[in-house]
Amino acid sequence: MSKLTAQQFNEKYLVGHIFIYQESRFLRGGPAVRTLDIAKNEGNRVIVEINIHPYYVDIDSLTNSQ
Repeated sequence: MSKLTAQQFNEKYLVGHIFIYQESRFLRGGPAVRTLDIAKNEGNRVIVEINIHPYYVDIDSLTNSQ
């Protein structure tokens, strides 16, 4: 479950912010991605649209690149 709510994520990171997408927390690194929309609550998860496949990801799979 996300540590941030969608509202907190959106206040902290603007649309277009660059993150590292980590499909698995056990593997280091990953591609740089850019958010395309605001984060949204989906049940007990917070998801955001990114610019590469799988396009919608849980914010817990994103690491701040800055």
